[in-house]
Amino acid sequence: MIFFLDIDGVMVHANPHMPVEQATDGFYVFSSTAVETFNTIFIAKEDQVILSTSHRFRYSVVEWKKIFLDRDIRIDSLQLLYNAEQHLIHHYTRKDEILGHIGRQCMRAEEIIIIDDDKSLNDLPRELKSRLVSTSCYIGLTEKNLPALKTILNR
Repeated sequence: MIFFLDIDGVMVHANPHMPVEQATDGFYVFSSTAVETFNTIFIAKEDQVILSTSHRFRYSVVEWKKIFLDRDIRIDSLQLLYNAEQHLIHHYTRKDEILGHIGRQCMRAEEIIIIDDDKSLNDLPRELKSRLVSTSCYIGLTEKNLPALKTILNR
């Protein structure tokens, strides 16, 4: 399975009224609930993560793997969502970035799970929207998202 994974609003809360704790490595401490929930459905040896977070270019893939490992998530296959036009003036929504990546890589909807709080993803085509687990930005990924994740995995 290929997971498009956001961080703000998924692995950490994005509540503007609460501070987000920083780890000693300078990046956010992930919510223990988000880590546990993600690890319930993610298999490091079989699954792939494509980071779709706006933070994705802050670190290299090697550094991201270490950040995740330091937060008790082992990811063997990790990529950064890349938008070839990212340096142009145009602003692309998360939906546009993910659709572009899926199109360039010729991915099939049935091999994808998108975990994100970005509202632009509500406008995904039906076959991809059914693969979206939309989190609450105020709390992130929780066990309440497990039924939706398991439903997608069992299709």
